[in-house]
Amino acid sequence: MRSPWEGEAVTMYPDWRSPDRYSTKLQLDLQNGDRIVQKITFGSNGNVISSSGSIDGSVINFNEGATPVQVLLLPDGGSCTFPVKIESRKPIFFEAGWLVEPDLRFRMIRSYNDKGEWVSLTLVTERKISH
Repeated sequence: MRSPWEGEAVTMYPDWRSPDRYSTKLQLDLQNGDRIVQKITFGSNGNVISSSGSIDGSVINFNEGATPVQVLLLPDGGSCTFPVKIESRKPIFFEAGWLVEPDLRFRMIRSYNDKGEWVSLTLVTERKISH
């Protein structure tokens, strides 16, 4: 099952500089009912983040990369993403997502640097693309 989403992100910073605005694309592929592969494309230069995770009930475990994360799927289309383990002197992010309509979703991503300082807040508005 394929699930494409497209939208816009706005990233704000604590030093009050002008926010960054850029387009986003999210492609979700469900494989064998217990694995999800996601590809996120964003920004004017086409940055890409690809990852895959295992589905365990209402939790998706993304164990690849330097910081494994879990996505907790909540009732009525909510979700929260957080690191499995918070380690000293490593940057981290937390994400909250919610489905506003069947084809409209918001995500809020808060990022911290290796000193634990807040570095940015990104708000993503995405619409599901039907084929």
